[in-house]
Amino acid sequence: MKKIALKVYTVVAFAAIAFTTLLSGCEYEFVEPEPVVIPTQISFSTDIVPIFNASCNMSGCHSAGAIAPELTAANAYGNLFQLNLINTADPQSSKLYKLITTGSMKSFATNAQAQLILAWIEKGALNN
Repeated sequence: MKKIALKVYTVVAFAAIAFTTLLSGCEYEFVEPEPVVIPTQISFSTDIVPIFNASCNMSGCHSAGAIAPELTAANAYGNLFQLNLINTADPQSSKLYKLITTGSMKSFATNAQAQLILAWIEKGALNN
């Protein structure tokens, strides 16, 4: 009986040490998000289209003849408005902004890109 008790105590002690070691190794590291710098002037052709080209057209998803909206440089602007993806009266409710921040396209846009698109919409979503 003493041998069994000694084995149980040994296993319990070993488990306690392993558990304590495991817990002491856990650490949460807070990563400060990078500050987003929004330019005063935002150009659709030089600031917004490159976002589409880097993530939306590169994979072929929203390229010519693929899934709507077509976001090629030549057709993106018209398609965004034709499909009611932009709401200049309430920019945060724009479907485009919602899709890239909380929707199915969230993984295809960085926070900085989403903020730039929102700022572009807030400034009137000009085709410049």
